[in-house]
Amino acid sequence: MKRYQKIIILIILSSTIYLVYLFTNHKTITYLSLGDALSMGENSFGGITYGYEDYFTEYLSKDNETIHIDYYTSKNKNIEMLHNDILQDKTIILDNNNYNIKKSLQESDIITISIGLNDLVYEYSITNKLHLTDYEETRIVEYIYNRFKSLMSEIRKYTKRKVYIIGYPEKNVIYKNLIKKLNNKYNEFTKNDNSIFIDTNKLLNREQYFDNNNSLYPNTKGYEIIAQSLINIYRK
Repeated sequence: MKRYQKIIILIILSSTIYLVYLFTNHKTITYLSLGDALSMGENSFGGITYGYEDYFTEYLSKDNETIHIDYYTSKNKNIEMLHNDILQDKTIILDNNNYNIKKSLQESDIITISIGLNDLVYEYSITNKLHLTDYEETRIVEYIYNRFKSLMSEIRKYTKRKVYIIGYPEKNVIYKNLIKKLNNKYNEFTKNDNSIFIDTNKLLNREQYFDNNNSLYPNTKGYEIIAQSLINIYRK
C-alpha cells in the first residue's frame, strides 16, 4: 500500500512541477522597431502618443519576456539615415545594455519598419510646385523605392526573419497620390521578399482614427488598429 502511495505522491509532484514550469517559463522575444515618426506614434499635433509599437509590445509582453528596441527610430529619420545606421553599426544603450543595430537585426524575432515619408516630403518640397504631374510623382516614388530596396538588401544581410512594412495613411491632400504610389510599391516589394505589408490606409478608413481631416498621422485609436492588424498576422 505504501508503495502505491509513493507512486501517487510522485505523480502529483511531477504534475505540479510541470504546471509551474508551463505558467512561469516565459520565452524571451526581441522586438526591433525601425523607422520614422509613424514608428514613434506621432499624432496630428506633432506630439508623440501611444503608437502601434507600444500596443504591439504590450501584447507581446503578456505571455513573454519582451525586449523592445526602438532607439533606431526618430521623427526625422529617412531611408539614407537608417541605411547609414546599419552601415556604421550604430550602438545604443537600453536598460544599461549596449545594442548595436547589426546584432539587433540578427537576434530580433520580430522587426517592423516604417520609412520613406520624410524622403517623400523632402522630394516634393524641392520641386517648388504645388501640383505634380503623374510622371513627376512616379519619378519621385521610383527614386525613393530604389533607395528603400537598397536599405532592405542591407537588412537582409543580417536577418531572414519576416519584416513587417507599415504603410502610410493616404489622407493628406498634398501627399495623397505620392503616398498611394509609395504604398503600392512597398506592397509589390513583399511579393519577392520575406516581408508583410500592413496596409495602414485600408485599415484607417474612418474619421475617428485621425484628429483632423488632413493629417499625415493617426491618433491613438488609429495606432491601436494598426497594432491589432500586426497582432492578428503574428498569431497566424
